[in-house]
Amino acid sequence: MLPCQHLFIIIIIIIIIIINLMNNIMLIRLLITIIIISFILLCAIHPSIWLIINNQLCLKENSQLYNHWFNSSIPIYIQFYFFNLTNPYEFQNGAKPKLKQLGPYTYNIKYYKFNIQHNYNNNTIKYQQYKRYYFNSKLSIGHETDHITHINLGFVAIATKLNSLPRLINYLIELYEKYHHYKLIQIKTIQQLLWGYNDEFLLLLSNYGFNIKMTKIGLLLNYNDTLNDDIIIHDGLKNPKNLGKIIQYNNKTKLNDWTTITANMINGTDGTIYHTYINKQEKPYIFLNDLCRSIQLTRDSIKQMNHLNVFKYLLTEDTFKSGEFYEKNKGFCLNWSNCFKDGVLDMSSCQPNAPIVISQPHFLNADKSYQNAIDGIQPNNDEYNTTIYIEPTTGLIIKAQIKLQINIVIRNNKKIKQLSNISNVLLPLVYFNESVHLNETITNQINMLLIQLPMIIQIVLISSIVFNVLWLCSIIFKLFKQNRYNLNNQRINEENQWLLSHH
Repeated sequence: MLPCQHLFIIIIIIIIIIINLMNNIMLIRLLITIIIISFILLCAIHPSIWLIINNQLCLKENSQLYNHWFNSSIPIYIQFYFFNLTNPYEFQNGAKPKLKQLGPYTYNIKYYKFNIQHNYNNNTIKYQQYKRYYFNSKLSIGHETDHITHINLGFVAIATKLNSLPRLINYLIELYEKYHHYKLIQIKTIQQLLWGYNDEFLLLLSNYGFNIKMTKIGLLLNYNDTLNDDIIIHDGLKNPKNLGKIIQYNNKTKLNDWTTITANMINGTDGTIYHTYINKQEKPYIFLNDLCRSIQLTRDSIKQMNHLNVFKYLLTEDTFKSGEFYEKNKGFCLNWSNCFKDGVLDMSSCQPNAPIVISQPHFLNADKSYQNAIDGIQPNNDEYNTTIYIEPTTGLIIKAQIKLQINIVIRNNKKIKQLSNISNVLLPLVYFNESVHLNETITNQINMLLIQLPMIIQIVLISSIVFNVLWLCSIIFKLFKQNRYNLNNQRINEENQWLLSHH
């Protein structure tokens, strides 16, 4: 098919020829004008839509994207699936842990942007983000007061640091184990595990004058109703490809949690916005501040969702590969004498007081030894993979599910009675799924802008061109026919006059 501009040039040439051949009839002029205008509009459809998209999908004040970014009404959920330890006494005596998954316990998350500062000279935005969680009982299997049997995170944290702590603390923990029943295995509510509880032994140490900064323990302690660090991002006005990319996090252009430059790089956006016109080869980055690192996505396939063609992205296969064997992840291995195997991320630098590692749920794509050490783990790609669906023209996220698992690092310790018989294991505590899904109203609007509206306009304009060209051709045919008839009559008259003049 010829490009639009070539067709337009051909039509202009034809029209010039017609004008030179024909009289300046008003109707012909009108039809030609309509055809030209229709062609111009037909050629301008997609550039006009691109202009609208680029104008509205940048972070300038009062644009559609800015209003959505500043105060989104789209619901965001986070589901927690806890692992209940069903054989605590056997596990403590060296048996393989048996886990039963309980969940989901669902919360709505609401994000608010504060202290927003626009710098139009370098096209950046500085802001802080406020986050609030609301328990959603309708989407949960139980209540926040439900109990979970699991490992005492405070106990393990102290045990992990025992060799570097004063001998007095070792003596105190022995006394506390004996007389105050400070246990490795504990029963806590969902609310306590997530939002925090006072650890009795940490309180004791604090009362004895030890420098204990925090006596509370919780997976999301100080995450609810809190204002995050300063973030500076590109607004996408000068270069749409940079839209949302993080320039600085907490006044840093790079991290210092890892051991290599590559590992410490801050790449990509926060995962809520992407630039327009994403090509198939791109591998977008997301910076996850809670993990102190960037992760990369790879396009898996093209799917249709709510009448839109979207790119489906997954985590790249090398995201959690061991730095011991994979050069790119070398910086994430913090202890070369005991580097973790494939599938987990050591968080001891990012969260210094927590003996935890991060993985995909059920140790998906992790080393088999981690999976085989647990009863009740069933890795499944379809169920536990992080997936993000992006409409490539607008860069809008149609659906996203970030799925990660928190595991406690448990090691045998002969100095502590309750750890003296236990097996070394990475014990899953909880996995979460943070998700968002654009409602049908929004996807229908996108579908109307990208597909239906251009199609309707094209049909109308092409129909107009075809109709008017046919009409013009019929008029031209009649004019040619009339002209031919007139010429014949003129020839006959001339012949008759010649005959008369010669008689």
